[in-house]
Amino acid sequence: MIQDVINSPFILDKIKDTSWENRKSINDMLLLFRLMKKHKLSPAEGQVYFLLRNKYEDVYLNLLREMDSNRYQIYLQEQEELFHEKKVAIQNEIERQQQLVEQERKEYDEWLVFQKRA
Repeated sequence: MIQDVINSPFILDKIKDTSWENRKSINDMLLLFRLMKKHKLSPAEGQVYFLLRNKYEDVYLNLLREMDSNRYQIYLQEQEELFHEKKVAIQNEIERQQQLVEQERKEYDEWLVFQKRA
């Protein structure tokens, strides 16, 4: 454990700022750090890795920046692309909903005209 802490200034700073009662988060960070250093994960390790990565996203990003700045940049680009894709999907859905509302309004107006004639 001490060797892992020495290898990560980020975790070392976290340990200094964390009380004993909150040490579970430090243990999780150390586990995440160890899993990030492995080249191949078992299925169980992979599940734990993704759970911790999602739970401590800010920690993951800081550790990734410390360990491999190229992977960090790639991760940021991927996240930006995902954000852009979600934004486009939301815009498309808004446009589709607006078209449905407009179509409904036209049908309602036609219905009113038909009722007045009858």
